[in-house]
Amino acid sequence: MELKIDFNPLQGHVDSEYGYKVFLPPAPVNRWVQSFWQLSVPSGGFSYHSIPDNSVDWIINTNRFEDSFIVPPFLSPTLFEMTEPASYFGIRFRLLGHQALISTPLGEWGLGDAVNSSDILPSHVIQAVFESIKNAERFRDRCNNVSIILLSIAKYSKIDPRLARYIRYYCENVASNINLSDKQCSEFGLSGRQLRRLSQLYLGLRPRDFARVLRFQKTVKSLSMGNNKTVWADHYYDQPHYIREFKRLSGLTPAKFVNSSVLYNHHSSL
Repeated sequence: MELKIDFNPLQGHVDSEYGYKVFLPPAPVNRWVQSFWQLSVPSGGFSYHSIPDNSVDWIINTNRFEDSFIVPPFLSPTLFEMTEPASYFGIRFRLLGHQALISTPLGEWGLGDAVNSSDILPSHVIQAVFESIKNAERFRDRCNNVSIILLSIAKYSKIDPRLARYIRYYCENVASNINLSDKQCSEFGLSGRQLRRLSQLYLGLRPRDFARVLRFQKTVKSLSMGNNKTVWADHYYDQPHYIREFKRLSGLTPAKFVNSSVLYNHHSSL
């Protein structure tokens, strides 16, 4: 079953003085990849404040290709430190889109915030992507080259239809009352226990945590569109509940998040 949903999470804005670029892949690569991105910083100490988004990212250091890692979904704000002139190229996969390249389920990757790409990706895939990046200097050319490579090696993976029904349901019905009783889960074609097993195995998170991040990302998108006064009313019990949950997942209050750059040098602060 193909997972057709409109879920495009955000990470927040980067001040224009820094080199952050995003490229949306063409069809049919966009079935698996939400976006390509590139982050470049000058000399000095910088931090990138990453927030939960249910996505899997493949991140490659363009100055040192052996520095390549896969970041699975997470539940708390994470700081990526950069202490030298650095440039990173990223592939942000759609929900379950990483399965087109990675056969090992998320739940079997092991503990940790990131995994070396060589531990879970075939060597020929890594080499092909590395070469496609190395052979282009411009960001757009790199994206087009990687798209061609991905199209040639990506495999259409099977998605458990029961898990797909759960994902679609919560993408379309994001609410504060997350009901995962056996009665509700039976509408997806499985029991609560089976859903927990499938969610942790393929999404890398428990069903409730996956749904929490979906709801959080809905508010991030609303904030990015300027709706910062009543955004909580659509998805949370009340405003205090919204602020507590937002701060728990982002590390910042909504107001501070909107007015902060997710990339900053060590002489400034969020």
